Amino acid sequence: MGLTESELVQRESWGNVLLRYRGYVYGASIFLGVYLVYLIFTPVDIGEKHHVYLAQAMLHGSFDVAKAGMPADYIDTVTVGASRYIPFPPGPAVLLLPFVAIWGTSFSESQFAAALGAVNVVLFWQILIALGISRRAKILLVPFFAFGTVEFYCATEGAVWQYNHVAAVFFMLVAVLLLLRKAPLALTAFVFGFAVISRTPTLFAAPFFLYYVYYQHSERLSVAGLTDRAWLKDVAAFCAGLAPFGVVMLGYDYARFHNLFTSGYQAVYEEYIHGDQKYNYYRALFPDATPLKLFDVRAIPWHLYTLLLMPPRFVGDWSVFRPSPYGMSVLLTSPAFVYALMVKRKTPLKAACWIAIALVSALLFSHYSQGWVQFGYRFLLDFAPFLLILTALGFDDNDSPTHRRVQFDLVAISIVVCFWGNFWAHRGF
Repeated sequence: MGLTESELVQRESWGNVLLRYRGYVYGASIFLGVYLVYLIFTPVDIGEKHHVYLAQAMLHGSFDVAKAGMPADYIDTVTVGASRYIPFPPGPAVLLLPFVAIWGTSFSESQFAAALGAVNVVLFWQILIALGISRRAKILLVPFFAFGTVEFYCATEGAVWQYNHVAAVFFMLVAVLLLLRKAPLALTAFVFGFAVISRTPTLFAAPFFLYYVYYQHSERLSVAGLTDRAWLKDVAAFCAGLAPFGVVMLGYDYARFHNLFTSGYQAVYEEYIHGDQKYNYYRALFPDATPLKLFDVRAIPWHLYTLLLMPPRFVGDWSVFRPSPYGMSVLLTSPAFVYALMVKRKTPLKAACWIAIALVSALLFSHYSQGWVQFGYRFLLDFAPFLLILTALGFDDNDSPTHRRVQFDLVAISIVVCFWGNFWAHRGF
């Protein structure tokens, strides 16, 4: 029995509605699919809520987490008299303010990290659309980012170190998306500023935005071009959007420690180096060696080893191999990233991405710790948005049947390894 005319009209109207809003449908589907998987790996409450307590303190006009009810046994805190503060920037806590205002300190920081991680995947999908990446590459890269990178681990672990990364990635992806969609530069810089006050090393990604914008005014770099009025206007707009965050961080430091340039990291660092904890691979191998400084060029080889070469550890039970708690090589956890090295096109976006990666890495690689308890190399998330963009360009620039098979295989391997790694990481390695 055929459909009546009214039923045909109704079916057509629903089809038009779905067509009109398919972007929202796709985005919601990506979020829900990723979030549901993340929830399976995310503990209901890991017991660490550094930013929940900071948000609670901020809602009462303070940064003192002791007054907000943080238990005395929390690590990574700095005591000043009767007050206690966390050394981490306030950006991740800002995201929690409306939720803590409603649910108080019972709100789960780890559960929120999982939801925000799923939002990050949707934002990355939007960036791929803005870049004009092929449908085939998008189908591979969205699950790759969600389940084949350290985003998976950090979003489902949800402890303070990992949540900081997820929050910074969120703000960075929004800022990159605004840039690609030609939003006002002051707004782009303002959002980027929240990434900076979530993870300080992201500040060194600022040249990505300025370099990319410069090429909107000139075909090539030149000293004369730097005096172009339109270019200078854009620089001023970017600086105006970012400048308030410098004031925020100076005020944040002064309110806690009565010093504009004291963040609390030095105090936490001194607790680690004078304690018994094997907080980095260097300390684990050479426990009696002179500790590395907070920022030390001697740390660079250890970071490179962790990022590129660190193997899983051998254990004497049925599992045989488990991830090392000090990290694992990105070539093992996320081998699809090799396509970032295979971008053929000449585009300012390619150069801008590598500039950001180089500058952010320069600071990260000198840090005394290589990330400590982690699956993969969590510091990679500080420059992951730019590495992901390069990987997407590399996928599209290498579109032969052979490369398609290799890309599929590398994404599949990345996802399998990250599921394996997350399984053991959430069980204490």
